[in-house]
Amino acid sequence: MSEAERKALVLPLDGSPASATALGSALAVSRLTGATVHVVHVTDSPLPEHGLAEYLSLPYLEDGSYVIHLLSGDIVGSILDFSLQAQARMIVMSGQGKTSSPQRVVGGTALSLMQRASIPILVIRAAMRHPPGPEWRPRRMLVPLEGAPLADCVIKQVFDVARELGLDMDILHIATSGRRPPLETGTFGSPRYLDYPQYDWPAWSEEFLYRFYSYLHPDAELRLFHRRGKPDTVTLRFASENGEDVIALSWRGLLQDRQAGTVRGVLARSELPVLLIRT
Repeated sequence: MSEAERKALVLPLDGSPASATALGSALAVSRLTGATVHVVHVTDSPLPEHGLAEYLSLPYLEDGSYVIHLLSGDIVGSILDFSLQAQARMIVMSGQGKTSSPQRVVGGTALSLMQRASIPILVIRAAMRHPPGPEWRPRRMLVPLEGAPLADCVIKQVFDVARELGLDMDILHIATSGRRPPLETGTFGSPRYLDYPQYDWPAWSEEFLYRFYSYLHPDAELRLFHRRGKPDTVTLRFASENGEDVIALSWRGLLQDRQAGTVRGVLARSELPVLLIRT
């Protein structure tokens, strides 16, 4: 297979050690999927080709591990345009970079990419105690569903990533009070009786399996679980107790104080890579 025919994944780097923490995950995903890692750095200043890897704080220097591209112009727009031209399947990036603040869940550039990207983004928290290295081999993905309506196409994207990485899947329904019934036609909502899940849980499980089991890789295992509590706390606890390797979250692209509480809470504390799918 020629270089042009290979799958692509994009790794944005700004030259900081924080942004380079995502390289191990990118190389691991590349090894599992056969994709080429395209390291993208946006700058309007000329940079010498010699020593470029060191300038970008790249710790792994095997020949052929990645291809470096220097772009100019608007940082976020340039990265997204390149991803589109390369037909990238995924963006892998650190949630923090050169100008990030410890008080923010993610940096401004990372947030803009998360809000605008139309492809999955795998986010690595820079402060993670043990960020994945090139030999990382994830085996199980946790998909928390907290009751909000979820379009079939979003779930399908999550299943597609799991299939490409060869992952088993744990679907965790988290019952929370105060949720309204689904309004959008064709979306997948939560059981109606959130305080009494035994009433609706069997039917909910059967419907989920009926609608989405065909997306699963034939050799993969799919398990369904039900928990109650604060979604981000329940998600992180369940992931730690059950040996999960990736957490997959859907969101609408908003990260203000009253929006995306689960996304904010998980990104702020997760010791696992977080796969974001924007609805």
